[in-house]
Amino acid sequence: MKPKILFSEQQKFTQWWLWLLLIAPIVIIAYTLIPPTIDVPNPKNSSFHLDPSNDIWISLVIMLLVLLLFLVMRLNTTIDQVAITVRFFPFFKKSWEWSEIQSANVVTYRFVGYGIRISGSYGMVYNVKGNKGLAIRLKNGQKYLVGTQNPEAMQQILNKITT
Repeated sequence: MKPKILFSEQQKFTQWWLWLLLIAPIVIIAYTLIPPTIDVPNPKNSSFHLDPSNDIWISLVIMLLVLLLFLVMRLNTTIDQVAITVRFFPFFKKSWEWSEIQSANVVTYRFVGYGIRISGSYGMVYNVKGNKGLAIRLKNGQKYLVGTQNPEAMQQILNKITT
């Protein structure tokens, strides 16, 4: 029988500035690529004409793939009576049973970056946004930090489990 889920959270990258950084170069390159492929150059017209190379098309495809990756990427955190499970889709899934965990606390931290990072203070960091997260310390000394947008609910569940 599956253990009852006590806490579940799904986070995605929703920062406007991040999407602007991802979409702006695609729009600029597409704007420079599309007119030359549609327009037939007029030999009588001596105006500038861009002939798109394969490199630009390859760059556009790579940028579109990165955009697609950010669209599907998500951080799922689940806490049940048996374990804490973190899935950073499409990269990995990790689970720590309570018997392996020395401590698990919700903390407020300084900026540690987004995505998957290594921090001197928190060990391996999985963060999508914000400055609050679940700091996990395992009995073997490994440390993890998992970002959360719902720290109060997470702390309530941790209090129930650890007492």
